[in-house]
Amino acid sequence: MRLRRRGSSVSNKKPVKSLMKALRVLDTLGECPGGLGITDLSMALKAPKSTVHRLVSTLEVAGYVIFDPPTSKYSLGNRVSRLGEQLNHQSSLLTFAMPMLEQLTRECHEASHLAILQGTEVVYVSHEESKEPIRISFGRGHRAPAHCTALGKVFLAGLTQSEVLMLYQNQKKLERMTPRTRTSLRELLAELAVVRREGIAYDNEEYMTGLRCMAAPIRDFSSRIVAATSLSMFKHKMTVARREFFKQALVRASAELSEKLGFLPAARGNGL
Repeated sequence: MRLRRRGSSVSNKKPVKSLMKALRVLDTLGECPGGLGITDLSMALKAPKSTVHRLVSTLEVAGYVIFDPPTSKYSLGNRVSRLGEQLNHQSSLLTFAMPMLEQLTRECHEASHLAILQGTEVVYVSHEESKEPIRISFGRGHRAPAHCTALGKVFLAGLTQSEVLMLYQNQKKLERMTPRTRTSLRELLAELAVVRREGIAYDNEEYMTGLRCMAAPIRDFSSRIVAATSLSMFKHKMTVARREFFKQALVRASAELSEKLGFLPAARGNGL
């Protein structure tokens, strides 16, 4: 049996037409390194010039398309290149992370997860289940609030206090997931200071009742936190004796993965 917290399902899977058209613009420009003008794009897409012009103008503002005045042609912008770099980076991350998660779960006999941050949520990108009869598993693509998960706190602790305040500027109170969830931004900031000092974050039944987690950061060559890895278990298994063992295994695994991504430990002191 697996214990899962299901993400919100999308009931309406009908594609957004304007978005699909914008993606077709990018695909078409990608096939023409020399760029295309509005007329050529209109013919290629079989769409009115006015529609194509609105689409490319929006993409230009967002940085996905650039306009060359001398030729009056549009081509792909630097935001597309950045997405490609991020995709390559995530591919490297997953390549190195999968054996790390397998080893971590084999050593600790608990579920391990890898996540990235998107806005105020963590997105699970890989996991390894334990072999226990009753097991915990948050599948790939699962989303959870950053403020009440160990994984999320790792990312938030990597930000400055002003950056955290900016991230939650439109929220008077943080979402309560369980009776133990901290909904005060002041309490969260105080906890993040501890996470920065200790280099590890905890979730004490704050996201799901009966579940406890601990997480550590994954850094790349720039010392930036690009991912976080965690161990998840039922609360009765996080004993005082086992807690230190879990912590050492988790910190060691995250450090080894960070080094494979080019992080130099000597560049930082203790903590985050």
